[in-house]
Amino acid sequence: MPVPEGAPNCLAGLTLVFTGELSSLSRDDAVDLAKRYGAKVTSAPSSKTSYVVLGENAGAKKLEVIQKNKLRTLTEDGFLALIAERGAQALDPKVVQKMKDEEKKIQQAARALAPEPDAPAGQLWTSKYAPKQLRELVGNKSNIDKLQAWLRDFPRSRQAHFKKPGPNATNTFRAMLISGPPGVGKTTAVHLVCRLEGYQVLELNASDTRSKKLLETALTDTIGNRSIQGWCAAPGADVPVTDRTVIVMDEVDGMSGGDRGGVGAINALIRKTQVPIICICNDRRNPKMQPLYSTTFNMTFAKPTVQAIRSRMLSIAFREKLQIPAEVMDQLIVAAQSDLRLVTNMLATWKLSQNAMSFDESKRFGAQNQKPTLQTPFSLYAELSSSQRFGPLNRQSLNDKLDYYFQDHSIVPLMVEENYLKTNPARVQKESGPLRDWHHLQLLARASASISDGDLIDTLMHGPQQHWSLMPLHGIASSVRPCSFVYGHGGFPSFPAFLGQNSKRQRLQRELVDLQTRMRLRSSGTKDDVRQNYLSALLAKLADPLVQHAQGGIDEVIDTMDDYFLIPEDRDTAVELEVGEAPDTREDRLKKLPAPVKAAFTRAYNGRSQYVACSRSPVAFQRTANVPAAAQKTKALRAEGVPDNEEAYGVRVLLTQVDEEVAEPADVVSDEEDTKDPLVRATASKPKGKRKAKGA
Repeated sequence: MPVPEGAPNCLAGLTLVFTGELSSLSRDDAVDLAKRYGAKVTSAPSSKTSYVVLGENAGAKKLEVIQKNKLRTLTEDGFLALIAERGAQALDPKVVQKMKDEEKKIQQAARALAPEPDAPAGQLWTSKYAPKQLRELVGNKSNIDKLQAWLRDFPRSRQAHFKKPGPNATNTFRAMLISGPPGVGKTTAVHLVCRLEGYQVLELNASDTRSKKLLETALTDTIGNRSIQGWCAAPGADVPVTDRTVIVMDEVDGMSGGDRGGVGAINALIRKTQVPIICICNDRRNPKMQPLYSTTFNMTFAKPTVQAIRSRMLSIAFREKLQIPAEVMDQLIVAAQSDLRLVTNMLATWKLSQNAMSFDESKRFGAQNQKPTLQTPFSLYAELSSSQRFGPLNRQSLNDKLDYYFQDHSIVPLMVEENYLKTNPARVQKESGPLRDWHHLQLLARASASISDGDLIDTLMHGPQQHWSLMPLHGIASSVRPCSFVYGHGGFPSFPAFLGQNSKRQRLQRELVDLQTRMRLRSSGTKDDVRQNYLSALLAKLADPLVQHAQGGIDEVIDTMDDYFLIPEDRDTAVELEVGEAPDTREDRLKKLPAPVKAAFTRAYNGRSQYVACSRSPVAFQRTANVPAAAQKTKALRAEGVPDNEEAYGVRVLLTQVDEEVAEPADVVSDEEDTKDPLVRATASKPKGKRKAKGA
């Protein structure tokens, strides 16, 4: 059925829900068509839903809600017929009256938006139409009321030493932490509330250097009840002290290296401040914000709804003589993700060249100025593998699908590889029985082959060749093409397990190298030989005696470790490298050993290690930090003026110089004579030689 040309607002007053795949319209086109004619589109059905447009493979939960609430359903043809039918009829009088009432409210609000008389001619719309009263703020009314009540009660809270929580449980805090996405009105609400409550604002934002030293020196007097006039006045000026000052720290989570220690300094000031402190950030989950959790009252500003922003933006448009219908304004708000500043700037930009905007123009203009969204690996994979990306009605090009790969080219292929087996491909949902399973396996095999091709391309990119020009081909082979086979419903995606397993592999590989290095005095195999041939026999000597005989096998295990110059860490590595499945592995059996057996083994091993200092330990090698005598002799040698070429020429040159300068009598026995280290003998004899040479 062709798409009819409906009358403006012919679907006004209706609430629609789309589910499943339509036959001739994509989901996005169907939603845009409904919004074009004034309908409200929601993602889930409810008792207030007017119609549910059903397509193929509709969601099971939505079908349950439809049956429970006995909602009316439409096919795609029925939806198009509804547009034609209501377009030929007059609108419902109730809907017409509601539209007139909304228009009157918009006109009244526009008249209240009169700019100040002394405002400059070229003033930005964001400043020109900034809220001047609390009723002009959009959304978050409950949080704004809490902030206003906290500021109003702050003097009484200070007198009570911040021990009375008050009706909102806010009066025990000396500071507020306000968080929320950009453009929702956090800073505007703070300044407006402070002004209405009679407070003077001292603001520090990201353009200032908010280091620990600056905050401690500049704000020490301010938090002790000095006013902003006193803070800015010259030293020695007689300014009366007032407690009507608020310190506002904007963009706290944006502190960079120049603000080192700033969050800690803010937290220290909050603990002793006598004036209100308000911290504003975009993401309170940022690790930088953790010190402020216990000292501030946290409030999160949410994005206002499209309906809440619409009336405010339509009032501004009416004031500026812009002809923009409500459904057109909704498209701009959705493109801006409810960012009031961005929507206002979009209107100001459009006003420079046009006085009206159609629905299609709003779609194009909104796409050009769309606010970038914060994508995660989960959202990228969900978008790439959804049915809307590869269905028969999809209009996205190959480059559009490849953009999901380039947003995070290192993690998206891993997400595809981890989750492609868990999907329920849309291509086989119409089939059933063995034929469905066979086609499903074919799709998985083709996706697996494409992922393997992507791995081969990845070796050319990250290998010695460094063929980074193959990135588009890698994105198609590793991400786009596999998803084209298995796209469909797969539930919430899983994070790649490869990352954790690869980290474990690298750790075990390093530990295996250390193990093979210590065993070199007893075995001649490489690390691969140790892993494949030695460990199977060595584990029987390192673990089985403890498992079988408990404390009776401790001596046997320690003797084996001494024979191969192993330390307890090497024993743990060998046990972890064992191949097997739980609970039959030695690692699992050792974990079940009683605590007294483990403690006895540790005491026995440490007791045998008492002869380490006598240089007769079975340990193959030690750090130089364990030989303090050599370090002390080297330090004394440097104090006596060692030649700069000592490191270059080595010990032999140093010994030759000592022999030429001083020849000690044969009957003189040095205290270090029994020392086997030539470097220690050389460093011990050189200071004596120096003193004799000077005395001569």
